[in-house]
Amino acid sequence: MRAYRPIADRRRQLVEAGLTIAERDGVAGVTVRRVAAEAGVSLGLVSYCFGSKEELILAMATRIVQELVEHSDTGPEADPAEASAPQGIGPILHRALAGLWQQVERTPGRQLLTYEITTLALREPGLIDLAKEQYATTVTLTTGVLVAAAAAAGVTWTRDLDHVAGLVLMAIDGATLRWLVDHDTGAALARLGDIADLLVTMTA
Repeated sequence: MRAYRPIADRRRQLVEAGLTIAERDGVAGVTVRRVAAEAGVSLGLVSYCFGSKEELILAMATRIVQELVEHSDTGPEADPAEASAPQGIGPILHRALAGLWQQVERTPGRQLLTYEITTLALREPGLIDLAKEQYATTVTLTTGVLVAAAAAAGVTWTRDLDHVAGLVLMAIDGATLRWLVDHDTGAALARLGDIADLLVTMTA
């Protein structure tokens, strides 16, 4: 008899199975049957955990973003006085983006998947909501990082957080896609550093 596992654990297991398949064969290679085989579970369990293949793919995209956010260090500086000084959010933003970038370089296959998922959703009739949900989730997670960074520095954002998060995502998307082509890490970090400096001007 298969050991019982909470539904949340099963979903994580299936998402990892889906990511493994997608990194190897592309998003088009992700099917319920293949995910079940990869995870070593029944087809019925996959259908029970995810109402549709699109729901599973969205969970895969969300997991990739969550991994990036988990590596964005927004804790206070070692010197509390520096963190609380005017513009002290600058080092925190630089550190957050640098930590995020390390995860990008560790998982290039997963980063490529985010673009594949978006283009798939845009090309397939009826899947536009998948692309919208993917970006909405990404904005929400990015906003959380921005809020944490401001709190650590003792500053507030002077622009709408959705706008700021969108700017950050635009930069990360562009930097990641460019890096997947040329693998110029120095250039990517320099561009993200300039974005961090720009973001400082949006706080008070």
